[in-house]
Amino acid sequence: MVDFKKQLPVSISRQADKIMAEIQKSGSMIMAVKAGARANGFVLGLQCSASITDDAAQLLQTEFDISTEIKLKELSVWSVPQY
Repeated sequence: MVDFKKQLPVSISRQADKIMAEIQKSGSMIMAVKAGARANGFVLGLQCSASITDDAAQLLQTEFDISTEIKLKELSVWSVPQY
């Protein structure tokens, strides 16, 4: 995660780190998608409860999306049969 994370409250930052680690450690595409969906729900919950600003929510969502996309690409490369 990038520098804007320093602006987040400690409890939110800690949970965001856990979700990010879950995305990065996913061993299958299904688990990566589930972790990405959990990240999306997390950000939406923070945004709806006004715990973070809309700008922070957008940045956090972007970080989660990029991480999920990278992980899915990694997993898809390994799932292609090697002949």
